[in-house]
Amino acid sequence: MDKVQKINEKIMIIEIIVGFALGIYLGINHDNPNFWLILLQWIFLTSFIMTLISAVGGYYSNVRDSSVEFNITSVIRVFILNLAVIAVSTSFGFLACSIAIGNFTTAH
Repeated sequence: MDKVQKINEKIMIIEIIVGFALGIYLGINHDNPNFWLILLQWIFLTSFIMTLISAVGGYYSNVRDSSVEFNITSVIRVFILNLAVIAVSTSFGFLACSIAIGNFTTAH
């Protein structure tokens, strides 16, 4: 595991909180047809920002100490992981909020 992935592990709780908050907001305002596109944009933007923070931290560690490994494949892996974490936490937030406010039902 290289420095980019180690930094990403430390800030992953922020991604989970942001994703859950987006899910709650989606559960409340799910009637707006444009909100789904805005939600996807926020998921990609948040994932990109978190990846950028991890990449800059990993690159800075590489500049300070040349023995620290930094490569682009780890940045791509971190970006995909960030997308998955934010998307899953968003879906859990949406489900929890929908059940709490009564929008979710299994009966037809």
